[in-house]
Amino acid sequence: MPRSVELFAGGGGMALGMLKAGFEHEQLVERDPRACSILRQNAATSPTLWSEDSIREMDVVHWLKSMRDSGLQDIDLIAGGPPCQPFSISGAHAGENDERNMFPAAVETVRILRPKCFVFENVPGLLRPSFEPYYQYVIDQLTKPSVRPRKGDEHWSQHQARIKETKRPSLSYRVHRQIIEAADVGVPQTRKRVFLIGTRADISSADHWVDVPTTHSKDTLLRDQWVTGAYWETRNLPKPPMPENVKARVELLRREDALFESSLPWRTTRDALVGLPDPLEAAEAVGVLNHKGIPGARTYTRHQGGWIDWPAKTLKAGVHGVAGGEAMIRFSDNSVRYLTVRESARIQTFPDNYEMPGSRTAMMRAIGNAVAVEVAALIGQQLRKTLDL
Repeated sequence: MPRSVELFAGGGGMALGMLKAGFEHEQLVERDPRACSILRQNAATSPTLWSEDSIREMDVVHWLKSMRDSGLQDIDLIAGGPPCQPFSISGAHAGENDERNMFPAAVETVRILRPKCFVFENVPGLLRPSFEPYYQYVIDQLTKPSVRPRKGDEHWSQHQARIKETKRPSLSYRVHRQIIEAADVGVPQTRKRVFLIGTRADISSADHWVDVPTTHSKDTLLRDQWVTGAYWETRNLPKPPMPENVKARVELLRREDALFESSLPWRTTRDALVGLPDPLEAAEAVGVLNHKGIPGARTYTRHQGGWIDWPAKTLKAGVHGVAGGEAMIRFSDNSVRYLTVRESARIQTFPDNYEMPGSRTAMMRAIGNAVAVEVAALIGQQLRKTLDL
């Protein structure tokens, strides 16, 4: 079984996906004690996930220093999501100057462990014009990680120039960038993320990477809902009024059959919650982990909740917890309620036996920060196929 190291492991979304793809985790590195408690809880109750001894509750930089002495051998994959706050639309926009920028640590880990492949996930904000030059520098570093930055005051742009001038580095990777909309691969949530996927250049199949294909589409869902009505019929639901914001597209779909592709419909929040009982306020549901109703949901400007018959809005962590608009379900009668922790985990495609201990704020933060499990699994499966792991 191929071996991996998970950096910035958080609550375990990326790690679970890579585990599902067939990678065995040698180390899961995470500094937040609340996230580590989630990892340890599931290591204790589900030993098939990972060993509790593999969980390192420490900063990645500190862990790297220890690795320089002891080291790990024959690691196939390094994966993780370097903290995104420096590049997030909702953050302070400090980018490479933000002390939370952990891309240097991610690159250094690749440099030291020399894995056969790596996967780093981040927010689309990295592609904004103000951040794109530094992001390209990150890609250049990952392409030739053996070209180290010089000690002292070498600016990153000077280091980037040296990288480009180096013709035969001792370690190099083919780096691929893919933007994945989670709803397009069957996750019941609109969640767009950028993935840097690297394959070591000395492996003969490294240049055979093919992007993870899309399998689901918005147009197919619109067609099922408003052209054929199959969505409502198969779920035994009355057909509600059509939302104003989709009428023009639906009319085009009615007229132009060529717009319809043979893909599956986007999965909706309703689809994600099949089999879960309605939550009870202030009481955990019997036989279901983390499924307690939270009172007090309300709408206000730009926070209307996510319609139950559409993929959920992007679940977020947020500096001060989770914003109400993303963490609420809106029903056809315009009533709303908060998503439970279990419902949020379902939307992020965590398995139902994965337990989230701690306060609701800590649990929702971990879920909002996570990579959707099924997205990570698809990338991991594609890597194993490409590199014959």
